[in-house]
Amino acid sequence: MAITGTKAASSNSNKNYFVNKCTIKEVVQQESQYNDVSLKVTLIDSRNEYSYICFINQNYEKDTNGIVTGLKFPDDVNTLYLATGKDLNVSDVGEINTEVLTDSEVACISYASTGKYKRAIWSVMSSWDDTDNLEAKFNEQVKKGYPKNYKKKSELESHVEEILTGKTYEANEVPF
Repeated sequence: MAITGTKAASSNSNKNYFVNKCTIKEVVQQESQYNDVSLKVTLIDSRNEYSYICFINQNYEKDTNGIVTGLKFPDDVNTLYLATGKDLNVSDVGEINTEVLTDSEVACISYASTGKYKRAIWSVMSSWDDTDNLEAKFNEQVKKGYPKNYKKKSELESHVEEILTGKTYEANEVPF
């Protein structure tokens, strides 16, 4: 049977974010002026080999001597380790066993951003098998107004609509 036509790829999705299945290339623990620790996570997308960088921040519960006794909310570092199936070990001074995360598979969400860059990576990860739950958590946070740099659909839709309708402006309507 011969092919007698073409079919345009279509998407029924009206989201301005994507779930990316990635492999962790590198995790570096960095000092942060705002948090007790910041993990710089370099991710490689399994679909297109694109590289993402995400920062996961964490604060600790400490005793009166400054010894780490637990993780404060939100415990996104713990969520990262749960997503990879690895054990999280934090020393008394806050050093994390980041080397065990290399080559682990995680899912992350990239979304349209109002910030410096057009797209951003959400700092919460999941396993490849739990992407539905990751999306649900993300949508729940969006309803609460987080992440703060998330570009809402209405901004995107209005811009696309203007482009598609070929709307023209008078000289005094142009913002520049």
